[in-house]
Amino acid sequence: MTVLSGDPRTRYRVLGLVLLLGCGAAFQLRFWNPRRVELAELAQRVERAERAHALAGPGDGNLDAMREDLVLGERQLAVLERLIPREGEVEAIYEAIAAETQSLGLELVHALPADPVADSTGYFVRQEWALQVEGAYHDVGTLLTRIAGFARLVRPEVDDIVPSRIADSGRQLVNARFSLETFVLPPGDSALREER
Repeated sequence: MTVLSGDPRTRYRVLGLVLLLGCGAAFQLRFWNPRRVELAELAQRVERAERAHALAGPGDGNLDAMREDLVLGERQLAVLERLIPREGEVEAIYEAIAAETQSLGLELVHALPADPVADSTGYFVRQEWALQVEGAYHDVGTLLTRIAGFARLVRPEVDDIVPSRIADSGRQLVNARFSLETFVLPPGDSALREER
């Protein structure tokens, strides 16, 4: 019994069919394999997940660095809180300013405190004053320097300096308007911070 008939035309057809099936099988195995596509997609997903994990996770070395940064931040916050006056110290700062103006021979024309405003962080309250003094130009500069050098955080800002009058000694006096800004710890939070 012969597998292929003796007719050459039928043999070529069967041979062509076998070659076509072989090429199709080779193509599927080599190029169009659904498992290969699925494996490539899984490899991409794994790569994306590993990148996300590397970005999100602190890693072994980063955890110690993060703890050190946290300790440093807590120390800096404690120093800043020592510079920020408590609610009751605002009057003491005002009295210190009045004492400095008297010691320099300046006249405190007026001092108007503004309403306290919560800071953008919500951690402190911003307290401002509008002050006006009259005296010698260099004495006004000395006053501003002394105010800026207080143990508590007080920031003076000059709004206007204009000549006012000539003193009996012949010196030209100036009228200086400036604002003072300080941050105050809110009264409710001070007790919590002192416990730490």
